[in-house]
Amino acid sequence: MLVISRKVDESVMLGDTIVLTVLAIEGDRVKIGINAPREMVILRHEIYQAVQDQVKIQERMAKDAEPDTFEELRKLLVSESEKEEEDGKNEEKP
Repeated sequence: MLVISRKVDESVMLGDTIVLTVLAIEGDRVKIGINAPREMVILRHEIYQAVQDQVKIQERMAKDAEPDTFEELRKLLVSESEKEEEDGKNEEKP
């Protein structure tokens, strides 16, 4: 992982077409502006993970819709739900 320090209004280039700019720093939050081509998909990591999980479910359902597969999906969804709850508890702690 590359770690770069930037101040407000300073930017980082990703390739030739993507510019990340630090817009504001408010306590422990950093607001980042992203200037990228419209055709590029930009998602928050948690949204990206949710999309990937849905793709896995769709692939499993298309491949094999047997009762065992449903049980595996239930376990996957329960584990993801528990993970999200745990992540939410960790974020609430100061």
